[in-house]
Amino acid sequence: MRMTEREMALIKRMTKTLLMLSLLALAGCSIDLSGPTHKPPESIYIMDTPVPDLATPGQSGLSSTPPAWAGLKLGGHLIYVQIPRQIIKLDLASGQKSILFDAPGNAFVSAVQVSPDDKQLVMAYAPPEDPALQSVNTDLYVMPADGSTAPQVLLKRADPKEDFFNPVWSPDGKYIYYSHLIPDLSGGRKYTNYQYDLERVAYPGGQPEKILDSAFWPRLSPDGSKLAYVSFVPSTNSNDLYMANADGSQPKLVMPAGAFFAVDAPLFSPDGQTILFSAVGEPQVSSLSWLDQLLGVQVAEAHTVPSDWWSVSIKSGKAQQLTHINGTGLYADFAPDGQHVAFTSITGLFVMRPDGSNLIQLINEGIGGSVSWTR
Repeated sequence: MRMTEREMALIKRMTKTLLMLSLLALAGCSIDLSGPTHKPPESIYIMDTPVPDLATPGQSGLSSTPPAWAGLKLGGHLIYVQIPRQIIKLDLASGQKSILFDAPGNAFVSAVQVSPDDKQLVMAYAPPEDPALQSVNTDLYVMPADGSTAPQVLLKRADPKEDFFNPVWSPDGKYIYYSHLIPDLSGGRKYTNYQYDLERVAYPGGQPEKILDSAFWPRLSPDGSKLAYVSFVPSTNSNDLYMANADGSQPKLVMPAGAFFAVDAPLFSPDGQTILFSAVGEPQVSSLSWLDQLLGVQVAEAHTVPSDWWSVSIKSGKAQQLTHINGTGLYADFAPDGQHVAFTSITGLFVMRPDGSNLIQLINEGIGGSVSWTR
């Protein structure tokens, strides 16, 4: 069967990451990304879960036995993207898995998040009728959280090289924040440079509003008053963790500039006093590892190279490493009770305590984009 151009583009995007993961495995996952203080990856308990593959939207993976993680007494549901085009709902109590959305063969879903009332989904989605099949750039769509109707357009790209991604809801459900990649067409240029803007749109029926330049990865505090995000300067390929008011005003660094080689995927703690984030290496890393140099990696965000979870106190700016897993494509969400954190990586779906302890793998299969923990 001949692959579509979109599928070929997706494979090209993932090839370098998969090659890096293979080299990490061959090296026993002991490659030093950050100097002599780097710790080896910790042991991860991989659970053999009764969650079979599904083929039909709404179909559930039924099992007469409790899930392998039953002893953790986890409640609610995890909603995440199964690479490259399915949105999956996992019932943590029963271990049952169902498909909320199964996109057509040459479509692509990069992220999904559930509204605060658990009634709507917003997704970064490249539908099959997209004329730019050579790319995997996405628009924003919304649909009912039960998957009862097809996705409806929220924001559509005007240029095939634009990209709307990283959508998140404000805690009151009145806004959807997102990242916007814009190609530079000035002076007759054809996509030579790009600009990252952080924007929001009132929901429903609002108009897009730019709130920050050179920024992406938005995430709101639980009370909705603060916005965590990552700055990005394409000319220097550098990024830093920032916090601002919800409207983008009064931005300030959370940690000193250049504290890490790359950071992304910020997430406020339930009390709003700390921010979890994914980072490459140790603080003050200033160069690529030998593996990155070998592969010629140009890093714009921690998602592209093995990284770990860290937390930083908003008050002190002091960062603390939570994991030593060298994960790729990390994205997290807190449980509604704040007692656990679920996160995705290219190797599966995980749960840990907020301090990084009791780290286990729930699902051992390719997961991508994002995860939402709902009631």
